[in-house]
Amino acid sequence: MTIGECLNMLHDSVILIDLTRPGYPTLTVKQLKKTLPLDEDGYEVRLRSFNFGRTQKRSIARIGGPNLWNES
Repeated sequence: MTIGECLNMLHDSVILIDLTRPGYPTLTVKQLKKTLPLDEDGYEVRLRSFNFGRTQKRSIARIGGPNLWNES
């Protein structure tokens, strides 16, 4: 999947934390769509569960790479 396809799977108001940059800057999906090259391939959306499955958050990760954005 491309990064653009992954971002389109999330609502524009979802806040994502960039875990690869110091200070963990937060941006909304809408802001990321404006700043990232959306045709870059090799990303996936992951669903993570917390609190015995009661809380679920999404992550966008580069397959085999360092890029990772977590839903805050």
